[in-house]
Amino acid sequence: MNRRAHRMKTCTLLLSVLAATIGLVAQNSLAAVSSLNDPLLDRLIGTWVLRGDIAGKPVTHTVKAQWVLAHEYIQIRETSRSRTADGAPEYDAIVYIGWNPDLNQYCCLWLDTTGGNGLVGWALGHAERDPSNLAFIFSDKNGDPSVHNTFEYDRKTNTWRWTIDNIDKGELKPFAQVKLTRQ
Repeated sequence: MNRRAHRMKTCTLLLSVLAATIGLVAQNSLAAVSSLNDPLLDRLIGTWVLRGDIAGKPVTHTVKAQWVLAHEYIQIRETSRSRTADGAPEYDAIVYIGWNPDLNQYCCLWLDTTGGNGLVGWALGHAERDPSNLAFIFSDKNGDPSVHNTFEYDRKTNTWRWTIDNIDKGELKPFAQVKLTRQ
C-alpha cells in the first residue's frame, strides 16, 4: 500500500472515530437535558386515593401520576369518584409539574373543570426546591399571590397531604385538605 492510500485510510478511520465520538457526546448531552431526575417527584408516581375536604365538602378522588414527555414532566390526572346527573365526574383535572432550571423552581400548570382559565400567563404556580414538599404559589392576573397549593410527602407513611389555601387580602383562607394513599 502506498503512502497516500495509507494516509487516506488513516484519515478516514480518524474521521469515523471523531464522528462517532461527537455523536455519543451529543446523544449523552441530549439525554441529560431531556430527562428530569427528581426523587421527590418520583415518589408521586402511581395511583392514589385522595380523601378529605374540599370547599367544606368530603370528597374521594382517584389520582394517577406518571412521567410524560421524555421524563420531563409529571402528569397528574385527578378525577372525582362522585358523578353529575349525566354521569360525568363532578371534578376532573390534568396537572403538569416540571422543573424550570432558569428559574431554579418547580412549575405547575393546573387545568380543571372549574373553568377554562387555566391557559393564561398567570396560571402557572411556582415552588422552591425542598426535599419533602412542593409549595406552589399561584398568582392572580395582577401578579399578586392568590393561592397556596402545597403537596407534602410523608416518608414514614408513604402518603401525600395536599393543602390549598386561597389568599384574600393577604390572609390565608383554607380551601382544601386532603390526603393521598396508594391504591
